[in-house]
Amino acid sequence: MDHPITVDSDACTRCGICMEICPMGIIAQDGPDDLPRLVPGGEAICSRCGHCEAVCPAGAVSALYPASGPQHLPGGSAAIAPADLAAYLRARRTVRRYREACVDKETVEALLDVVRFAPSGMNGQPVHWLVVHDPAEVRRLAGLAIAWMREASRAGHPMADLFGVLVRTWDAGVDQICRGAPHLVIAHADAKDPMAYTDSIIALAWLEVAAPSFGLGTCWAGFFQIAAMSSPALLEALGLPEGHAPQYAMALGYPAYRFPRVPGREPVRVTWR
Repeated sequence: MDHPITVDSDACTRCGICMEICPMGIIAQDGPDDLPRLVPGGEAICSRCGHCEAVCPAGAVSALYPASGPQHLPGGSAAIAPADLAAYLRARRTVRRYREACVDKETVEALLDVVRFAPSGMNGQPVHWLVVHDPAEVRRLAGLAIAWMREASRAGHPMADLFGVLVRTWDAGVDQICRGAPHLVIAHADAKDPMAYTDSIIALAWLEVAAPSFGLGTCWAGFFQIAAMSSPALLEALGLPEGHAPQYAMALGYPAYRFPRVPGREPVRVTWR
């Protein structure tokens, strides 16, 4: 990449904000009347975060790396009252009972389009998504997880007692792996990327927080993830790209019940220094 950004000389006001906000410190301005420019070698360490493009009051900075174009925010910023945000976040619930109705693919894609703006280390954006949309396939994959747990329990796995409960519950017709959700969303990434797990968890946290605004509920599928990391049969069934590993999974669907109240939580614990 030769020039990751360009500056419109006619639109630029030489305010220097792009230089101040660049997290990599690769934008310089020789004098107050000069255009901002990349420092020598700056293109090699540009993280493609887009801060320079997003912050420019005059819209004079353009990022040239492959990506969707910038989006203009209404009123120049995204603002939400603290009380409104607090009410929304406090109302978040883990959903373990779902309606049978499927979520249309367009809604899931719209949700993931929000999630793609989640932060990632060095703006690496390593997260890919596998959406298991067919409820029958979700059930089949959950069954593969149970099959692995059944064998692992017999082999003396450290979680054998818990696996035994999950297996017995499954045999009784209750799915505690994917919670009977119609859909399963799996974040996956290059297995050798040291930031992939953290970035995937951040992205899934965004998904969980954004989902209720679409009328959807989620549940972190930890039992599924444990099996996916250890079961060759389940990993093969996922069909991930070569070299990719499942980072974590989340059940998704329409909640069977609404929660009109917010339960209590422990007081915030803070140490000030």
